[in-house]
Amino acid sequence: MRSLMWKLRIATLWVFYAVGMILLFLLVLMEPGFIDGLRNGRILEMAVDSPATLEMAAFVLVPLVLAFLTFVLTDTVVRWVNVVAGAFFGAMMVWDVFEHWGAAVVAAPVVSELVALSGLLVVVMALMKPKDEFAEVERKDADAHHRGHTLAA
Repeated sequence: MRSLMWKLRIATLWVFYAVGMILLFLLVLMEPGFIDGLRNGRILEMAVDSPATLEMAAFVLVPLVLAFLTFVLTDTVVRWVNVVAGAFFGAMMVWDVFEHWGAAVVAAPVVSELVALSGLLVVVMALMKPKDEFAEVERKDADAHHRGHTLAA
């Protein structure tokens, strides 16, 4: 049961990350001149092309996939996948905080900070699970497996 609560906390942080990214995209649209640049095929001096749109989609879809995978992978794999992904996505958003600093839409850097914090909290939550609980779960699984063989014999 503790494992399920641990996974639920991590998955909730990933969903918060994805929703925060959607909100950030909407806030950036409110920047003066942003829509005109978008119409001209440029965002922040970058071309709006397939790789750029794929990157924007990935910042929402990958955290949602990670939320799902948190429930279907084993505890040990969940721990390390979330440590790596949380560090990567958290660091990307820390960088983004500085890009939005001084933006015309005051909420953009605040939302960036909260999204970065959620990514970094995934790392903390993934590392917080006691290692002895992994051993306890594995021991229970082994006992259940052994009892299954005993009953079958």
